[in-house]
Amino acid sequence: MQKRDAWYIADSDSEDIAASIKEDGKKAGFEEDNDPRCPHIPFTAAEERQYCIEWRSTLVVKALGRSVSYTGISKRLNDMWARAGGIQVSSVKNGYYMVRFTSRIHYERALTGGPWMMGDNYLTVHMWDKHFRPYNHEISSTLVWARLLHIPIHFFHRDAVMKIGSRIGKLLRMDQATTTGARLDYARVCVQVDLTKPLLSRFKFHGGHILHPV
Repeated sequence: MQKRDAWYIADSDSEDIAASIKEDGKKAGFEEDNDPRCPHIPFTAAEERQYCIEWRSTLVVKALGRSVSYTGISKRLNDMWARAGGIQVSSVKNGYYMVRFTSRIHYERALTGGPWMMGDNYLTVHMWDKHFRPYNHEISSTLVWARLLHIPIHFFHRDAVMKIGSRIGKLLRMDQATTTGARLDYARVCVQVDLTKPLLSRFKFHGGHILHPV
C-alpha cells in the first residue's frame, strides 16, 4: 500500500473541515454566507493559542542598514547560536527572518546576549508575538544593555535594581555580577526600550539621587 502524503486531504476530511467552519461560525455569531464575496473564516481563541505554541521560542531578526541574503544571515545565525542548540531560520517579508529554537534556555540567551552583529551591521532581535506582520512592521523597540551608575550601595538589591531598570524599559535580565553583588560600581540590566519615545538620559530616585544609565 502506497504511503499517504502527510499533506493530502481526503474528501471526508475536507467535508469535516467545512462542517467545523460552519459550526464555529454559528458559535461566534457569524452567518456563514452573510457576504458570499468575502466569507468569514472563524477560529476560536483556543485554536489560536494552540497554533501559537510552536512559535513560543522564536525570535524575529533583521539586519539594519542593508539587505542580506537568506544564505548569508542563516550562516551567521548558525555560527552564533546553533552551537548552543538547534535553530531553524525562515525568511519572511521586508528583510525579516524568523529563528526558531529547540531549547528555551538557548532562545533566552540569544534574546538577551547581544549586541549581535553581521559584519558592520547591527542585528535587531525581538521576541515573536502573534501581532507581528512583516509586510507592515516597523522597528519600534530594541534590546539594550544599560549600565546604571551612581547607585547607593544599599540599593544593590535584586528588587531595587529591577524597579530602577523597569523605569528605563521592559526589564528582561540582569547580568550575573549584578545579581550576585560581585560588582558594586554599577548595575547592568537588559531592557527593551521604545524607540518611538525620547530616550531618557537620567532619572531621579530616592533621596534625590541622580541616576545616569549608559
